[in-house]
Amino acid sequence: MRPDDTPPIEVLPPLHQWLRQGARLPGWLNKPHMARTDSIPFPASFEAQLDNAVRQAQLSEKILRHDPFSRLARRRGWVAGWLEDHGHPTPAHLAGPVPLQEIPQHLARLDAGVIKPVNATNAWGVLPFRRLGAHSVRNLFDGKAYSFTGLLDLLHAPMQRFMFPNRWQIEELLTPPDRPDQVPDDFKAYAFAGQVPLILQVRRSAGGNRYKFYDSSWTAVDTGKYHGETDNALPRPADPEALLTLARAISGQLPAPFCRIDLFETRRGPVVGELTPEPGGYHKFDAETDLYLGVFYDYAQAVLNLAQQH
Repeated sequence: MRPDDTPPIEVLPPLHQWLRQGARLPGWLNKPHMARTDSIPFPASFEAQLDNAVRQAQLSEKILRHDPFSRLARRRGWVAGWLEDHGHPTPAHLAGPVPLQEIPQHLARLDAGVIKPVNATNAWGVLPFRRLGAHSVRNLFDGKAYSFTGLLDLLHAPMQRFMFPNRWQIEELLTPPDRPDQVPDDFKAYAFAGQVPLILQVRRSAGGNRYKFYDSSWTAVDTGKYHGETDNALPRPADPEALLTLARAISGQLPAPFCRIDLFETRRGPVVGELTPEPGGYHKFDAETDLYLGVFYDYAQAVLNLAQQH
């Protein structure tokens, strides 16, 4: 949402450099208002900003009867349409939306795909598959074979637990450039008005998820999240700049100061999976990372305010 096409300024240096410099902020960020010269203002905080954004979205939805961007982004159909309208690559739509009970009749004609609930977040109910026979598939997350009946039982469990609507779709199975029989890693870009100061890599397997955080220079960083589950041996993407370029472009077009943009590096290039304005565990970063991301949130809000004036 920048008002022009100039490259984004460097709000702060890459996270690993900023930490090495003592996590110091520019003076203007700590300057008190003239009415409170006896104290410093509250520091920037990603957690506090998103807490407020969640409250505002709830007020907009429940009181004003208006669907804010954060609610629209939960609808995969809306997200796919928005991305298509803006020329960004997405997985091909293969079937649905249909009730879970009708999924098997579509599986029978597909060799591979990804089953997803239409309205859900945090990968609840997402299942990549390859068909094995007339009535069975292999779940690519756990490597196990399931009959169609067993698959319905597997997918019904998260729907019951998280209480999302019984509406499902099937999308194209994306594969990584170097592992054609596996699902690609997620690269989750924390994006603020064209700035991407943090990227989370997620590799899913039967043994559980592994995580790795990068800053904007693709240097591995510790953010306080996923202690015991991080794996800095995970390989960097083959074309990291292509992922960053796509994330920055999308972020600069969104009507919100922050959105996590979930990307896949695939055999056909970067592809957008989801837009996540309210990511889970946003309050679990350490104090330094929360402050760092909070500064970018403040910057993005200022950029959005300026764009709305033009």
